[in-house]
Amino acid sequence: MFGRLEAYLAQYRSALIAFVLMSLVLLSAISVIYSSYKARQHFSVLQQSYRETVRLEEEWGRLLLEQSTWASHDRIENMAIKTLSMVPPQASDIVVVAR
Repeated sequence: MFGRLEAYLAQYRSALIAFVLMSLVLLSAISVIYSSYKARQHFSVLQQSYRETVRLEEEWGRLLLEQSTWASHDRIENMAIKTLSMVPPQASDIVVVAR
């Protein structure tokens, strides 16, 4: 009688160990799948950030070019002459102050 019980308990332990190991393997497989999924998500975000960086750098270059155009000396001089009716000073109007 005790021999049958011991055999049953040994078989139960083996089944329990197999169940625990299969559960751990399944959990490990799910973890690998989840990790791959998250890595793809992060890579996608990284690629989007890279594209945004390139777009912003191009816009920055265009803005620098526009700034240099708007701030050119010829343009400012022409705007001062046309809009404000300013004229360059004559040589007789220039006064040099010495210290």
